[in-house]
Amino acid sequence: MQTVPSPDPREREKWVPSRSILPLIIGQNFGDEVDQDELEKLELFERGLENGLNREETIEEAVEKVVKMAIAAEFGPSLVAGKGSLDMVRKITRAILAEPKLRQQALIIIDRFTK
Repeated sequence: MQTVPSPDPREREKWVPSRSILPLIIGQNFGDEVDQDELEKLELFERGLENGLNREETIEEAVEKVVKMAIAAEFGPSLVAGKGSLDMVRKITRAILAEPKLRQQALIIIDRFTK
């Protein structure tokens, strides 16, 4: 796995999130083979995380927000707001926290977007 150093706060404007974080999410580097729809979903995911994460949260709370944003970006916000979604989000969150590689990826993503 490729590790990505935390950006200097002064360099945050220079960082192109969708190009830097996509290899973490899909597990591979990419070129032009990623379609525009996938990049738009990723940008929506990133904007939600930029506005939603803060350093006062526990790791579990932060991972839960990442899961919610990923579901909302991929399938629409109505799925996250729907009845019964809380159990699904919690199960996915626990699975991520239980798997070392997924936990590490989640922590890298959280570190990138926390204020």
